[in-house]
Amino acid sequence: MPNVDKSQDKSKDKNQPPSTLPKAMEKRISLKWLTLQALDNAVARLQAQGGQPRVTILTAYGRIAGELQEIQSSYAESFHEAENGRLTPDVSSMVTHLRSEMLRTLEEQEKQLEIIDTAPILSLKNVVLTQGGQESVSMPQLTLFADQVIGFTLEEVPTVH
Repeated sequence: MPNVDKSQDKSKDKNQPPSTLPKAMEKRISLKWLTLQALDNAVARLQAQGGQPRVTILTAYGRIAGELQEIQSSYAESFHEAENGRLTPDVSSMVTHLRSEMLRTLEEQEKQLEIIDTAPILSLKNVVLTQGGQESVSMPQLTLFADQVIGFTLEEVPTVH
């Protein structure tokens, strides 16, 4: 009987797609990251109703306003074609995938590797960064570590009927 159970377990594993996360990160979760994912879902629902809400994030540095951007599912998809036909990199996606590759390599070298933090990130595009009474700075993209977020709100939220 034990052999039957093992073969059934193996067949179940074959139906599961391989994880894209390094093993050291598979069963860890940050509630801050989960909250920011929920914010992303709320923005997507508002967009489905015709709105284009911008996220404003409060950090110790100041206020960051922008549009949430998804991390692409692969490194190859980390490039977007601009209006002029040139490819522009999505740095947050690129770094996320390179970080995972590096971690998998380290796991092969050190079997007992343990991550001390999950370092979830937040990717924003069309960013305006404001600190105190100083002049605002605009950036095409910003990658923010989630542990820097103190709070958030949405701007330009459509009225829901």
